[in-house]
Amino acid sequence: MSNQQPIQFGVATLMQEMATLTSRREEKELAYCLLELGFQFMSVDRIALYAVRQRQDQLQIRQEAARPACYDTGHHDWHTPPLPLARLIANAGNDNLPARIDDSYWQCVRKRNQVIAIIALHAATLSENDQLFLSGMVRLQENHLRLLYDAERDMLTGLRNRRTFDAKLFELLERRSGQETLAIVDIDFFKRINDQFGHIMGDEVLLLLARQMEDVLGEQALLYRYGGEEFAIILLDEPDTAQQRLDSLRQQVADHAMPQIGHITISIGHAPITQQSLPPNLIEEADKALYFAKEHGRNCVYSHTVLQQAGLIAPPLQHHGEIELF
Repeated sequence: MSNQQPIQFGVATLMQEMATLTSRREEKELAYCLLELGFQFMSVDRIALYAVRQRQDQLQIRQEAARPACYDTGHHDWHTPPLPLARLIANAGNDNLPARIDDSYWQCVRKRNQVIAIIALHAATLSENDQLFLSGMVRLQENHLRLLYDAERDMLTGLRNRRTFDAKLFELLERRSGQETLAIVDIDFFKRINDQFGHIMGDEVLLLLARQMEDVLGEQALLYRYGGEEFAIILLDEPDTAQQRLDSLRQQVADHAMPQIGHITISIGHAPITQQSLPPNLIEEADKALYFAKEHGRNCVYSHTVLQQAGLIAPPLQHHGEIELF
């Protein structure tokens, strides 16, 4: 009986860790949880997690974390992986088993058939049980990522959906860092596009615009399909750069010719996510700036702060207390 106690304890701990893993909603949190699981339950000297991305046809990786913590280099810059590792990532298949490269084992993590992370395990040998354990945990994470993606994404554009936007906005307002900006984007004369070219081409415009926003704004922007032809953007970098970054997006959209349709334009209103903001106030501020843009020629970007300081729009109605808005 005593021989079974360590096994029972290990299984109980594993079940608790798996419950923690499946409670996560952010990709990075999920990856960190997988890292902890691997270090706790496998016979390895150290384990590291690398993010993977593709930029302009160039594969890049960067270290996100390592265990023990002393192996975390602290240099988390994107760089090109060595050729054997690049080949492994490019050829990652459904078997999802770790591969040996030099003195390390490497395990790819995929989302929607694309490698988004890779785990490096440093050990003299990795037993068959450890390999199967890691493979099973990665498959569990991939399945969870797929469910999260379907629940949190707009199925047409692949951007985050309105429900995810609501949750993120509340999270930012609770954190109250005052460093983010909310922008609302609307396609000008979108009804004309649907009427003239049909709803299929209208959907194509929404999809292409979503890709443009991703390319222009990069990782420092969270993008959401807000509803219809409207999108919401949360800029995570310094608020002083918001007007310039959003105007650059507006200009690039106006300069780009859509297939079969030609040029389209967008209007944008934005407002800072301040420490005093409540969700209805903040959304109303961004909406007022957007409506001002619509009423003053379209194809432009306006800041609610600048408009209010100039006396061009009235202050929004202030909502107080805890409001169940969405």
